[in-house]
Amino acid sequence: MEKSRTRRAKLNMLTTILRQVLATLCGIVIPKVMISTFGSVVYGATTSIAQFLSYVALFEGGIGRVVRGELYQHLAEGNKTQISKIHQATKAFFRGVGVFFVVYTVILALSYFDIADITVFDRRYTFGLVVAISLSTMANYFGGIGNMTLMHADQKQYLTNTVITVTNVINTVCIVLLVQMDADVLTVKLISSIVFIFRPLFYAAYVKKHYALPRVQKDPAVLSQKWTGMGQHVAYFLHTNTDIVMLTLLADLKLVAVYSVYHLVVSSIWNIASSFSGGMEAAFGDMIAKKEQSDLRQSYGKYKFIITLVALVLFGCTATLILPFIKIYLEDVSDADYIQPLFAMILICAEFLNCLALPCTTLPISANRLKQTRWGSYGEALINITVSLCLIQWNPLLGVAIGTLAATVFKCVYYLIYSARQIIRCSLWRVLGRFVATTVVMAAISLVGMGLMNNVPMKNFWSFGCWGVLTFLAVSLVSLIFCAAVFPEDMKNLFGKKRAK
Repeated sequence: MEKSRTRRAKLNMLTTILRQVLATLCGIVIPKVMISTFGSVVYGATTSIAQFLSYVALFEGGIGRVVRGELYQHLAEGNKTQISKIHQATKAFFRGVGVFFVVYTVILALSYFDIADITVFDRRYTFGLVVAISLSTMANYFGGIGNMTLMHADQKQYLTNTVITVTNVINTVCIVLLVQMDADVLTVKLISSIVFIFRPLFYAAYVKKHYALPRVQKDPAVLSQKWTGMGQHVAYFLHTNTDIVMLTLLADLKLVAVYSVYHLVVSSIWNIASSFSGGMEAAFGDMIAKKEQSDLRQSYGKYKFIITLVALVLFGCTATLILPFIKIYLEDVSDADYIQPLFAMILICAEFLNCLALPCTTLPISANRLKQTRWGSYGEALINITVSLCLIQWNPLLGVAIGTLAATVFKCVYYLIYSARQIIRCSLWRVLGRFVATTVVMAAISLVGMGLMNNVPMKNFWSFGCWGVLTFLAVSLVSLIFCAAVFPEDMKNLFGKKRAK
């Protein structure tokens, strides 16, 4: 059983890494094509619409995390009756969210023209654009999320990763071909949404075929921490989605485009880094359910070592190379100022810390302790919104970035303390000391890297690639030496041979 769990965790990790790498490549292509063809204002409008539509996720209530937490114990025991009850309750909940989403979409489609003060489209065209962008999310609520959650809890994330990867590639190819055929932005977004509808169809077909769940009456009471999960999810969602909405309402769509490009790069790096944790939540959940404390502590140590090393390498390279990349990437775009070094550094720092905290934010979900950690999420959202609102009039981009950074620092410290004391039961001062030391090393790598690259001329992606390889090697060496010095036992457990029992 342990071998099977480890094998699936590795498979989930590998497919998650592949998914994120390809998603990053696709994510680089799409904004470039969209901004170059339609302009920053149109791209900013489509990004803003997607962000407004995503606010319905507030009403998902964090059910995905609650469901996974409830499922781990029953999956470990093979209790199909309870699994079926939870699955039925989950699907019913998301169907209700789907109905609300349809109503919300219509209201947004009717009002967005006035909300964002649109000048590039007329009212009817704006209505159609909102509806087109909403279709894939609508399909997800009516058939995708509930089935995908069950598959993830059962350590079958590798299947959803494969589907997501294939549809991302197809979507990117379609967008490039449509732009070359002079299609308008409404047609591009409509076809894109249709491609993504394939995902929930696959999830529904797979669960129906491979899970012989008995027919039971839905029982909402099985989701015992639903309201706690809802509160945490609302807080988390506000923290991660506040920036674009604030810029839309209190600044302008050009700044939304600038923010979106930088956030695309940084969030893509975060996604790649976090993909090294693919499947660990489910593996931890299985260990906790079976009370395998020793295995949990050792696996957590390995996971922490990997995430720290990967985060240092990827975000150190990102801090060093992001400005040269933006200059080359958008060299033919002049309708907005995309060179924002201080904003870039703050955003990178926030996402680096967010990545560094992944192991300790994963554990409360695995242990089904959402209620006990709810104030971590509430505080994070409150700090982000308060700081951003106070600073946005001073400088819109820097204001929202500083708000995100302040909130992320709070979250990191909160979850580090809770996980060390209540779940892993290890030395708190050791955990905090490693966290501070890693942050200092990251700051040093970033400052030195940016200083050096500021004097290096790069005129095309070939020269960028050459310098990127050198940067990767240098940052990797420094990061590996640091991690070997700070995490010697975890490194030995990861690469050493298992002792014979």
